[in-house]
Amino acid sequence: METPSVTSPARARLALVPVWLIALWVLAGATFKLFWGTPALLPAVVRDLGLELGLTYNLAIGIELAIVAVALARPRWGWILQAALLVVFDVVLTTQIAAGDTNCGCFGSKFSMPPWLMMGIDTALLVFLLAMKPWRHLPAGAPPLVPVGAAAVALALPWLFDRQVQTGELVANGKPTAGQWIELDVESWVGQTIFDTPLAQPPLDVYVDVNALPLEGLWVFWRATCEHCRDHLAHLADSEHGQRLVTLVQIEESNDTLGNRVVNRMPDGNFVQHATLPPSLTYLLQTPAELVLEAGTITAAKEAVTVETGL
Repeated sequence: METPSVTSPARARLALVPVWLIALWVLAGATFKLFWGTPALLPAVVRDLGLELGLTYNLAIGIELAIVAVALARPRWGWILQAALLVVFDVVLTTQIAAGDTNCGCFGSKFSMPPWLMMGIDTALLVFLLAMKPWRHLPAGAPPLVPVGAAAVALALPWLFDRQVQTGELVANGKPTAGQWIELDVESWVGQTIFDTPLAQPPLDVYVDVNALPLEGLWVFWRATCEHCRDHLAHLADSEHGQRLVTLVQIEESNDTLGNRVVNRMPDGNFVQHATLPPSLTYLLQTPAELVLEAGTITAAKEAVTVETGL
């Protein structure tokens, strides 16, 4: 049983200030990720946990929302969860700073924030929280069943608003709506035929006619604003002269313009075919990515290839 708080009402209200601030801060980040983000913006250390990417993304958002719910309903429990969450945030942000990331991805795709700035804010909030000695001054809050129920509802919310498109899923009017995303885990496609991949199934079969593309040779996925794609396609322009068939699949993005395009050279000739995945969806794939096909079967695949590691 919790010991009743023995502090003045004014001191208790003051101790609630950092709890509310942290709750609003975490709620803002979770909301932006829920409605405008994709798992592509998750830190690498989180993406690499080994869980299915959509599950990882929903869990990350759900846990943040659940902690907000507990903190607002029962501050004497919530501050502990908030402190732990801020420590985890700082550890993750440290890995992003070490990797040279320029955007922490904390606010989805709407706002870009450097990891060092986010870490500074999170650390300041943690210090403020602990400086108020919440273990002594915070009120208990609502009865235990209230925060438990609120946390359960909050944890489920990401699945209610899930924007992931599953392979084979039919969508409204035959095409996805803005904000939906799909994972293209090309390295898991090895051993399958190209017809077994998401490219040949709804909703992507609306955009890519696999039957009209070569079932042999090299397939390259690229983005117009990707500097690694620029270098890799330029290399292929110099090295591919018809020894094998080449299929170039552009992944278009909604912010593509002639002004921000960096890819200018790529293989050209009657051995090259082109396809396009339009920006109706966000595609989770590290470009440039490559597939090698033999009689329609994928024999090798790799994301984020370079001149040295290309297939």
